[in-house]
Amino acid sequence: MVRLSRVTTVHLALALFALALIGQAVKVQLIQGEEWAERGRRQQYSQGAVAAGRGIIRDASGNVLVESRELMRLTVNLRDMGDRSILLRSLRNAGFPLEAIRQAADPARKWVDLPGLHVPSEVHRLLALPGVAARPVMSREYANNAGIRRIVGGVDRDGRGIDGIEMSLDSLLSGDTLLAAFALDSRGRRVDSPDGWTTPPRAGSNVTLTINRDLQEICERALARAADSLQATGGDIVVMNPTTGEVLAMASRRAGKGAVANTAVTEPFEPGSTLKPFIAAALLERKRAHPDEVIDTFNGEMTLNGRLITDSHKALRMSLADVIRLSSNVGIVRFAQRLTPRETYEALRDLGVGMATGVPLPAEADGTLREPGRWNNTSAASIVMGYELAVTPLQLVVAYAAIANGGELMQPHIVKEIRSSDGDLIFEATPRVVRRAMSPDVARQMRRMLTGVVDSGTAVRADLATFTVAGKSGTARRTVEGKGYVAGNYTASFVGLFPADKPLYIVLVKIDSPRGVYYGGEIAAPVTGVVLRAALAARDAALDRQDLADVKRELSSVDSSGPDADRAPERFGAGGAAPDLRAQRSAAEPSAAPVATASAERTPQPAKTVALPLKRPARVTDRRPRPVPDVAGLVLRDAVRALHNAGFRVTLANGQSVLTLPPAGTIAPAGTIIKLQHYR
Repeated sequence: MVRLSRVTTVHLALALFALALIGQAVKVQLIQGEEWAERGRRQQYSQGAVAAGRGIIRDASGNVLVESRELMRLTVNLRDMGDRSILLRSLRNAGFPLEAIRQAADPARKWVDLPGLHVPSEVHRLLALPGVAARPVMSREYANNAGIRRIVGGVDRDGRGIDGIEMSLDSLLSGDTLLAAFALDSRGRRVDSPDGWTTPPRAGSNVTLTINRDLQEICERALARAADSLQATGGDIVVMNPTTGEVLAMASRRAGKGAVANTAVTEPFEPGSTLKPFIAAALLERKRAHPDEVIDTFNGEMTLNGRLITDSHKALRMSLADVIRLSSNVGIVRFAQRLTPRETYEALRDLGVGMATGVPLPAEADGTLREPGRWNNTSAASIVMGYELAVTPLQLVVAYAAIANGGELMQPHIVKEIRSSDGDLIFEATPRVVRRAMSPDVARQMRRMLTGVVDSGTAVRADLATFTVAGKSGTARRTVEGKGYVAGNYTASFVGLFPADKPLYIVLVKIDSPRGVYYGGEIAAPVTGVVLRAALAARDAALDRQDLADVKRELSSVDSSGPDADRAPERFGAGGAAPDLRAQRSAAEPSAAPVATASAERTPQPAKTVALPLKRPARVTDRRPRPVPDVAGLVLRDAVRALHNAGFRVTLANGQSVLTLPPAGTIAPAGTIIKLQHYR
């Protein structure tokens, strides 16, 4: 046997080892080369999904309602900390909670996740410390207004829209989500790498709404005060421009529902008497009646197909104008008998009753309007009184806008424009007429009749001292699921046209299940007045001051005691004239009435600076002193106009006759605030 020497054995082992190394090298380089290269890249770089910020949502005046902000989530690798005292001091200075500071001081801990999301500029000192790592997080910031939140909606944890505009326009608001490569340092920490981006992510498109933030807040406050004082279960206020179809404000309130419940578009209701003007318009359009035509109203009681129909304001006879002014059930049912069921249905359908408006808000309800073939023997009477059908508050506002603008049903819109993150125009809303619902002449006659409702009818408490308001109140029984109509459960509503001659606003106020007084003219109409007065005093409430400057308060063409009042005995019979309800203006305030209505006018209040829209104030360039005009004996409107024309600003106090502080003849600089004091 040949024995190998020890040296030979060693050489042979070395040779075999070398061959193994060569084989492994060949395997790594040629066979597994790509796999090992990828492992190396993973150790040097990390990929992650990076989403660009969602687009900004603004109101019509450019105020930011929703925006995305890049915030930081911080983590501290305590192993990289030599002396932790600097870290602990920085955490205290930055206002971190005591528990986080205790965790950072714990010698047994290797790292700590700091709570909260942080603005980079506020934690820049922390970021400069070794071991502190930051991960960017996009946060959605919303205006601190629950009503606006109902409109704009919200996003989930992944940044996807889940309600409101955020949901409807999610694909436009969402930015790009791209994979980005980040370089890693020797400890595996992520650092930005300029070469890591394939394409920078593009931010989402920016959306401008038609909502006016100031007007929205006015409506929110008015609704909250009314609901609280009336112990109501909820309510809605909607304001729209009848000419353009722009929704200017939309406030909703419901007991037990969260901030996302936009019931102005999701919950239909039976409109009650607010529907009656549409029946009157259908009669006028088909020349079946005239505003001054008088019929028997049987002193407010009539039986039809075994059903008793009654009126709150009784008269033996009424004209069509009086039927609307006093909201006569008997009168509207008798007049409506001149329309076939199909004509009634088509007239309401032409005004959008029972059809969703198409605004880009989730879950908009259609409402209800049954085909005539599904009516029973009392449906015709019920429908013209505002029952057996349902509309959302927005649908009712859109229908009244047709009366306000000359007869055209407008497409409502809540999105004014959409622009890309680069500023390119993607969408711009323009006024769009859906159809003509009535002739301009009929619309004009209806505005006159609705002015009578506020001037001397069921809604005198919506009146303003300086401008004529038109409108219609409604009171309807409410149903409870499974129980039908429940005694004492009502919806009170009022729809106002302001100003009556050339409406700039349609204002709907609806109060659900108020306690105590429940008539729309008593509780919803005053809330409309509150909204209008606040809008007039606001700096920016989407009012065209130039248009208002030329509008003068005029008496309704419908006489306060009905058409041809001088011939009342012949027309109505003794004691049968339609009543004038203007005396209600000075009646005592019901205990459940909203704050800031008639009672506020009787009690002197602190003066408030207002910019009355009687004339668009010219920019004051001449600041030289000038005498204060003598306005003693003038009515309020003329006194304010004289002071504005002289270059002064105005504050108001309560009363009737006019005095100024400083007194007339005083030399004062242009722009000085003149206090108008009124005494009864």
